[in-house]
Amino acid sequence: MKMTKLFIAAAMLAVSATASAQFTNTAKTGSSSAVDTNGWGTFYLQWNPSTIKIDVNGIDDQSFTGFSVGYNHAFGIVKNTPLFIETGVALQYSFYTVNWKDDLKTTVPNCDPEDKYNMLSAKVPVNLIYKFNIPNSNVAIAPYFGANLRFNISGKSKTEFNEDAGYEIDKEYWENKYNKIEKDLFDKKDMESKDATWKRFQIGWQIGVNAHFGENFLLGISYGSDFSELYKKAKINTTSITLGYKF
Repeated sequence: MKMTKLFIAAAMLAVSATASAQFTNTAKTGSSSAVDTNGWGTFYLQWNPSTIKIDVNGIDDQSFTGFSVGYNHAFGIVKNTPLFIETGVALQYSFYTVNWKDDLKTTVPNCDPEDKYNMLSAKVPVNLIYKFNIPNSNVAIAPYFGANLRFNISGKSKTEFNEDAGYEIDKEYWENKYNKIEKDLFDKKDMESKDATWKRFQIGWQIGVNAHFGENFLLGISYGSDFSELYKKAKINTTSITLGYKF
């Protein structure tokens, strides 16, 4: 929470300082220039390192990796002010692996079981953006904040039981019990309880800043968190690194 507040404060300070500098420069020169309120479209790729924050004593948070591809469009909403509303849609694929060898080391010492998780989601951001140019350059800075809607299309887990060579066990038993057991993370029967079953829909918040280079390129960073739970006592926090092509 402290880091989030610091991020927000830094973004607002950057907007305030730059706006003040622009006003001062205009006042000194006695000149003014047309404000660019034209919108833009962006195709983008994102890297989404994330964490499932689990609010249960004794259970560790789970880090995972995600990648997104999407399209956003920004629309000017105030005449003579570079204020925009941006929305769009993206597909995100997330995955992580949990190794639970230590849980079986007393009963099956020479095995290496692991759970592999993956999830495909569609997400819709809705952001408020203020964009300003850096004087004497072709770079513009665009801090933003807003909401993010996420619909989880599919989610699977697969347990694989990997026995070590040379260790004699009842192979058929362990294969039936552990090897390649697949579960639908959104199916109550597969997950064995309502609390453990993942939910299809989340809504959250995000704050970030993009740098626009010339007419076509964009690089940005953002941070956000869910308001709603992925499953009981679990929410997702996400950092996103964005590379985009504008037109």
